[in-house]
Amino acid sequence: MNRATNKFHCDLRHPTKKEMKMNKERMGVIDIRGGSAEERAIAVKVIDWCFESEVIIRSGIDIHMDIEANSDCWGSCVDSDDDMTSFDVTISNEQGIRDFVATIIHEMIHVNQYITNTWKGDGEKEAEERQYKLTDKLWKEGIL
Repeated sequence: MNRATNKFHCDLRHPTKKEMKMNKERMGVIDIRGGSAEERAIAVKVIDWCFESEVIIRSGIDIHMDIEANSDCWGSCVDSDDDMTSFDVTISNEQGIRDFVATIIHEMIHVNQYITNTWKGDGEKEAEERQYKLTDKLWKEGIL
């Protein structure tokens, strides 16, 4: 699908102090660099939803995400510390909105695999099987 036809709306309002406190307690830090303002807003909403819907089952996790043009790899996730509390995620913005969201969810599934140590093989099969099911659930819940 042509990126120009991928129209979407995302609420770009700043969170309230109460929302920020709740998010900090639940998630730790979400640091997103690159991409457009809309892509960053979408990424925050998707990551927040992953914590709320228990795609990620542990609180206090820091997510450092780079959104960049990369058609060779849609996404990647690596743990960035020994105690599994901080993760570096890269997401390509050279994909349609549904795939962009599914890729974020895919990488958040990998975060959960790291922190729970529940890998089978490279973890790809589980992430691939769940990413679009969870993307559709997120959409049905009206998150985006």
